Amino acid sequence: MKRIAIVCTLLCFLGVTALSAQNQGDMYISGSIGMNGSSSKLTAGNTTVKSPGGFQMSITPQFGYFIIDNLELHLGLGYSFTKEPDDDKSSTNTSLFVINPGVNYYLPIVENKFFYTPGLDLGIGFGAQNYIDDTSKEKLYGVTNFYVSLSLLSFEYRPVQNFGISFRAGDLTYSLMSYKQTSGNETVKMAVNNFNFGINLGASIGFRYYF
Repeated sequence: MKRIAIVCTLLCFLGVTALSAQNQGDMYISGSIGMNGSSSKLTAGNTTVKSPGGFQMSITPQFGYFIIDNLELHLGLGYSFTKEPDDDKSSTNTSLFVINPGVNYYLPIVENKFFYTPGLDLGIGFGAQNYIDDTSKEKLYGVTNFYVSLSLLSFEYRPVQNFGISFRAGDLTYSLMSYKQTSGNETVKMAVNNFNFGINLGASIGFRYYF
């Protein structure tokens, strides 16, 4: 009987702990790492011409906190680097440091296992765009980036208590990239606006550890 009582106590404790998986005060750590690149090669007879492609990488650790039951705020701090070759010996490189606050709401679909997690993210980035060749590096523009992203197709699955797998498959996003260059008394500004809505485009998978 004593063994049965101990087992029942442990099961009750685990059950209560699992039910608090998205309660006020719960926290998690997460993040994302991305990298992609490309190149091309043209062969005609005995002649082969290689053309360098672009390269992009990013890293963004993230911390989340449930301010009330089922509603969490998160903050990510990231860095991104993009290289766009002009030819074999020169490229235009853009580096950005990004601050990414956001909010997600957890709606249980399967209790303690599967959640619908729509959310809103903001991003503010600061950096520079440089022209680099074999012998020199020239700053072209100071770069400022702002974006807002509404995620309506976002879900999370928790196979165990402290571990979550998130899935996003489509965001409604607006972004503004601003470029500024000052030379003497003259200032040149350029802005690029982008609006995008994609379903099943740019789908991503992430991992979260709860504590």
